[in-house]
Amino acid sequence: MRLLVQALLGLTVLVLVLAVALLARAAWVFRDRFPGYEVSVRRLTTNAAPLRAGFGRVNITPEIGPGKPPVWIAGFDQGRAATGVHDDLFALAAVLDDGTTRLGLVAVDSIGIFHDDVIRVRQQIPASLGLHYVVVCATHNHSTPDLMGLWGPDVFRSGVNPTYRDRVLAGCVTALSNAVGELQPATLALMELPVDPAGLVTDTRKPLVYDPDLRWMLFRKPGSGEVLGSVVGWANHPETPWSRNTEITADFCGVIRDGLEQGIRYDGRVKMPGLGGTHLFFNGAVGGLMTTSPSVTVRDPFLEEDFAKPSHEKTRALGNQLVRRLLDAAGTNREPGSLQVPLAVSARTLRVPLENPGFLLAGMIGLLDRGHSPWMQVRSEVAVLRIGDASVACIPGEIYPELVNGGVVRAPGGDFDIEPLEVPPLRDLLPGRVKFLFGLANDELGYIIPKSEWDTRAPFLYGADRAPYGEVNSAGPETAVLLHGAVRELVAGATAPSR
Repeated sequence: MRLLVQALLGLTVLVLVLAVALLARAAWVFRDRFPGYEVSVRRLTTNAAPLRAGFGRVNITPEIGPGKPPVWIAGFDQGRAATGVHDDLFALAAVLDDGTTRLGLVAVDSIGIFHDDVIRVRQQIPASLGLHYVVVCATHNHSTPDLMGLWGPDVFRSGVNPTYRDRVLAGCVTALSNAVGELQPATLALMELPVDPAGLVTDTRKPLVYDPDLRWMLFRKPGSGEVLGSVVGWANHPETPWSRNTEITADFCGVIRDGLEQGIRYDGRVKMPGLGGTHLFFNGAVGGLMTTSPSVTVRDPFLEEDFAKPSHEKTRALGNQLVRRLLDAAGTNREPGSLQVPLAVSARTLRVPLENPGFLLAGMIGLLDRGHSPWMQVRSEVAVLRIGDASVACIPGEIYPELVNGGVVRAPGGDFDIEPLEVPPLRDLLPGRVKFLFGLANDELGYIIPKSEWDTRAPFLYGADRAPYGEVNSAGPETAVLLHGAVRELVAGATAPSR
């Protein structure tokens, strides 16, 4: 009996020690990394000077080869080590200045960048650059190094190389600095190009709603019309080479950038001349999810060949489908472009409940390296920008297109059985003529799912025999409601008049 009592006491002590250790670990992991950090920006220009714009880019391609640390590719499954580089990765920046407000836009070839790292970028920006607000967006590329931690050698080890992460963050700062150094007078032309998603992208979850159109800000030198650069918005997962690809690539985002700058080329022959300049790609409403999966056959518009099997050739075909539309539009666009482009920024910190037990566990074991503020919540950010007659909703994750364009439903089998809460759609709220959405902006909260479509418990949506994909990579069912409400509040603070 004495031995049994001693064994029970020993077991009790062990459990208590483990519990204390677990609590201590939780207190350390889930602490606030940036105490007191708060964003509250409201800048509105009513008497703008002529627009100035500048562009910069920094190569952030990782080193791969003998003697180098392994590079774990993000997206799909763990254990996908990079074996080579197909094409380079970049951090690209555009800086816009209307004489009163100076705005920085950064697009990074990455699967996602947490808000903690965006804060680190901002803290490294020299005050001499004079930037009033900076947006850092990931392209959500699934053939880039892991910067979030979920795609290491196995499910228990992070794939983030801190040295490489620091290099990427520094690259964002350098790109912004280069862009400020290139500031010069510019005009802005805005274009919205309708795109049929067939043969380009598919929606993998009901209701079938897309965000298929191209939106474009094109900046030129006044007088000469020389292209300085542009901002392209489109919505699709950059995962065209698919899960077996082990080569680093910028995916169709890089094809778009290169095609706009250098022209469309095959075997050294120019099919369509480029525009010069520096071009940034920003992803849109990719939740749902939007993808060029192996089920989508893409036709190369110049080779006149169809590509279904994942490959770099399929990626090129996809990118050139879009580049051709943009180059055609640039050639036919007779808009002189606006010299007076008032800027407005309305942004604020947002705290989102973290209700995903998988995300909490990943934080506990060191995979997701971000702080919590306060306990069981994460600090994030939402913003609305006005750039002349364009507006931009900056959303910190992968938002479902029905939240943006309309079509949220009371889904049969949903866990909450409620009417849509996130109405009207975000684009109806935004001012201006061309309405952009920048996804994965200043954070990556995962999928942003309408609450009336949320489903983790049986019966499942539309009579399915299992829960849909999406919720497993979402912060929780309140995220969409909170973000929608935040955008509504911010829109009134970003209403600079166009001229």
